[in-house]
Amino acid sequence: MTFTQIPPEYAPLGGELRYTVTTPETATLDLRIADAGNGMLIGAKRFAGITSASFDAAPYLRRAVAFVPTTGSTGFHMADGRSVAAYIEAQTAQAAGTAPSVHSPLRTFLPCRTNVTAPALLTSMPLVRLISHGECDELTLFSDEAVTVTVTAQAGTTATAESYRTATGGLHVFRLDTRDFPEAETLAVDAGACGSVAYTVIPAFSGAQRLAWRSSAGGIEHYTFPIEKSESVETTRQRAYGAEGHLVARTRTERRTVLVSAYEPRAALEGLSEVLSSPDVWLAGDDGYTAIDVVTEKSVLHRHGAVTCLEIEIRPKRKTGMPWN
Repeated sequence: MTFTQIPPEYAPLGGELRYTVTTPETATLDLRIADAGNGMLIGAKRFAGITSASFDAAPYLRRAVAFVPTTGSTGFHMADGRSVAAYIEAQTAQAAGTAPSVHSPLRTFLPCRTNVTAPALLTSMPLVRLISHGECDELTLFSDEAVTVTVTAQAGTTATAESYRTATGGLHVFRLDTRDFPEAETLAVDAGACGSVAYTVIPAFSGAQRLAWRSSAGGIEHYTFPIEKSESVETTRQRAYGAEGHLVARTRTERRTVLVSAYEPRAALEGLSEVLSSPDVWLAGDDGYTAIDVVTEKSVLHRHGAVTCLEIEIRPKRKTGMPWN
């Protein structure tokens, strides 16, 4: 058996990841997709009576990706779950357990929509941003060698700089916490060949809500919606009827909030609108991140002759149960 087609290293999970294996004689083939780190099974397929088997591994590998926003102070943090390293094991079905098997070369796949060439900053949002005192942001860096990030904080005529460095290349997550630079008026995050992001630090808006979401670029984006337009509570009751008449057996409540962005240029709204289609969205708070669901399904990116903002409705990931009886 021979693998005649395998995806390239660091191929995007958003595209097709086709593997092809051939055999000299007609056979039934069992293919196992395994995690390279722990050998755990990710998926499996069987092809009966063939001499060549070809399949797209991307749908299986996407399920192995798990995004969680980082917490903590400014610096590099573990990128666990942000990429998938896997291989394919092919084995003939006859004489199970004793049949020889072949393994494809190990490949690491990135959770983005298009091909990425190192060095790169994996973001779909503008590189000039606003951030409020007390807020955090996250940058995903992809490099084939060690990365040095320099954060320069400017306060009036005084500038201070802090440097952070990785030991190796690969996929890295850099977290910026403005609380580590309490006097800063501007912040510049320079990741060398990967790119740089410039921040203007502004006072926090009363009632503003900061969201984080997984983007198509392969990282986690943040944005603060300055306006909370409305908040509502919807209650669903499960009723029963007995000797005492109508009773409420169980109550579930769902709180919905409508948020409005600032008026943004079209390029910014393009990146921001991904919050509607993202599989993972969180509400950022002082105590960490809370998973939420975005109810809105449509966004307007451009209106002729008018400035545009994004309005979305969000709700908790799970309803709240209140068993009164």
